[in-house]
Amino acid sequence: MKQASLIVVGFLMLLSCQTGSISKKLTEVDSLVFKEEYDSAYQMISSIDETTIKNQEDQAHYNLLKVQTGYLANKPAASPDSLLDEVIGYYQKHNNSKKLADAYYYKAVGFNRKRDYKKSIELYKQAELLSKQSNDKYQQFKILEGIAFVNAASSNFKIQLAYAKKARKLSQEVNNKKWEIYSHYWLHLAYSELGYNDSAMAHLNAIPQYLEYVGEKDLPFFLANLALECKEKKPEIAKQYLQESLSYKELTRTYEHLADIFYDEGKTEECYNYLKKALVVNDGYPKDNIIRNLIEFDLERGKTDSISDMVTQIFEIRDSIEAKLRNDTIKDLQTRFDHETAMHAKDQAIIRWQWGIMILALALLAGIGLYIRRRYLNKIKLQGYQMQINDCLNQIDALKATGSDAKKKIEELNQQISDIMDNRAPGLNKGRVLYDDIVANRDISNWSKEDETLFLEYYTATNYRTMQQLMAIPREDKLTNHRLVFLILQEMGKSELDILRILSISKETLRTLRHRTKPKE
Repeated sequence: MKQASLIVVGFLMLLSCQTGSISKKLTEVDSLVFKEEYDSAYQMISSIDETTIKNQEDQAHYNLLKVQTGYLANKPAASPDSLLDEVIGYYQKHNNSKKLADAYYYKAVGFNRKRDYKKSIELYKQAELLSKQSNDKYQQFKILEGIAFVNAASSNFKIQLAYAKKARKLSQEVNNKKWEIYSHYWLHLAYSELGYNDSAMAHLNAIPQYLEYVGEKDLPFFLANLALECKEKKPEIAKQYLQESLSYKELTRTYEHLADIFYDEGKTEECYNYLKKALVVNDGYPKDNIIRNLIEFDLERGKTDSISDMVTQIFEIRDSIEAKLRNDTIKDLQTRFDHETAMHAKDQAIIRWQWGIMILALALLAGIGLYIRRRYLNKIKLQGYQMQINDCLNQIDALKATGSDAKKKIEELNQQISDIMDNRAPGLNKGRVLYDDIVANRDISNWSKEDETLFLEYYTATNYRTMQQLMAIPREDKLTNHRLVFLILQEMGKSELDILRILSISKETLRTLRHRTKPKE
């Protein structure tokens, strides 16, 4: 009897030691999470043998940390919702508001990943209410930031602003620099969307001093936003931010911002190459504007064959998204449906999505065809108007040269020109205003690509033969609109000083223009 009692006591002591060891490890994981050493925390929780956990409290704590470290280390646990439901049930019974708030928070994170913002905001609000009962500032800050994110994603920018302000106040209370920069980021986005540009810029300008505190996975987004705000006034600094952003992660909008800067600098080849790179980045960012710009570039160059390549790229992007969608859906549904049912439902969704992509691609091709046809017809029509105006001008010159009294006829011809420019080809009227700028030797360095086109169309109408002669001469390089404007300035008899002022270029650039527009020998 005495021997049996000793065995029981020994077993209980061994069980107590194992329980104490598990509890100690779980506390160490908590400590690593607080220090933001997420990979170490994930490795430690993964090293625990779940079969050695003998009581409900440790099991609930283990399940919570398993989900938490999985999300933080970007290695989500299998069936996180199921694990958290057990955690929530346990902590509701045992009135642990701090851990219950964490459970609601990470369940909201899971719904965020599925873009179910209605469900995630309900869970965040429950977590917020519970977190007020504890003094855990770290927990309170991440909940405030989560609510700000959901409201931003749902376009509720006034509510986002309110929560971003709360987050910043909390970061200042504890003097946490990392929290401070994230607060500035959310405040910048909210003010920007609400149209308070001065406030948005103030918070954006505060970000660079805190960049060292940003996590590596978030840094490319911060850098891209910084570049966006300074790319017009300080393009070189914007390029540095964007290149640094790309060194961490490829983002569609980062490439798109770079393309914009190079386009504004007149470097169309670099612009085109960055747009091509933006098109193949698979980060969920809309590609419609990029595709439209690429198509316009290719149409201008006469490269209509590349349009079919672009449609192929759309299908490649679709296949990539389809594979990810299938994997994610199986993972999300495995706690509610058996494998076969989930696969069948997802296959049906993929088929519908494939048909949608096919219809989109066909509509795109049809739209491109109509666009090409419309541009061709408009070009033919414009050429007709240009020749009519030129013919009227030639008749006016002939009448004036004869010295005969043909005032009424000249008035009729001028009226014909005005009718064409005012009613049938109003773009020529805009071109005349731009022509007047050049006649007055005004700086045209701020002309857009469209402005150059309108000017050239007007000049062609009024100097048809001269324009045809300029374009017919073989040159050292391709005759772009910008180079054609330079040749017209020379044709108009502008001095070197006038050309430097009008184009706002250096003498070195002027020499380059002369070389590139020089007739071939």
